[in-house]
Amino acid sequence: MKYVLAFVTVCVCFHTTFQLLPLPDFIHPCGELTDECFTKATLDAIPGVVKGIPAANIPALDPLNLEKNISMDLPGNVKMTFHNGKLSGLSTCIPDKVSSRRDIRTFIFELHCNFTIKGQYSILGRILLFNLDTDGSAKIKIKNQKIRLEVKEKVVKDDKGEGHYKINSYKYNADYGSDLKLNLTNLFRGSKEISDNILDVLNSNSQLVAQEFGGPILDYAIGYAMNMTQRFFSAYTYDQLSLVPLTEDFFEDN
Repeated sequence: MKYVLAFVTVCVCFHTTFQLLPLPDFIHPCGELTDECFTKATLDAIPGVVKGIPAANIPALDPLNLEKNISMDLPGNVKMTFHNGKLSGLSTCIPDKVSSRRDIRTFIFELHCNFTIKGQYSILGRILLFNLDTDGSAKIKIKNQKIRLEVKEKVVKDDKGEGHYKINSYKYNADYGSDLKLNLTNLFRGSKEISDNILDVLNSNSQLVAQEFGGPILDYAIGYAMNMTQRFFSAYTYDQLSLVPLTEDFFEDN
């Protein structure tokens, strides 16, 4: 009888292990709660995650289609709307520092990225001496975009008793810097010279453009990335993603 029980136990253990989704080889779990390990692990993970993980139902993230229109108000009662946008550059993000504050169950990511946003625009208002009511193609480049992201997390058990990270909430702030370049075609129909002059005025207000334009785009991109991160956490167990054991009191109800 004891041999039968042993055999059943082995089969159950094997079956449970077999059910776990194999961890991608670019994910390197940390065995210590240090900034150095988390920063290096994040650096290693970004290129692979951005390419997508089909087994975990995570699509490619670069480029990222923006499924919403973004409007901004510029000085002089000028309104500009951006649509059919596409954000490239998530694969360029470099983590400067990643920390785990286990006492408050928070991960903190400090990173910088280079973004390019392409799409179509429409603009209505007055710039310089010219009334504008036009549309065309838009391209925006933001270099060295700095982002600080705080993610509050918990660990919950699934119906098989396996622990999984779960995102409770997140918040971020961004320093857009001054290295922003805006290019709009067809600003003033029939005159490239006037169009260039108007574009110079817009680019001279790059901080305002970055904040008005970049804010909604970052809101969308980071929100989307957090949704994909939760898919990742749901696909892989805590024990797969971390080599630092948890005490039983760390687990919370889902």
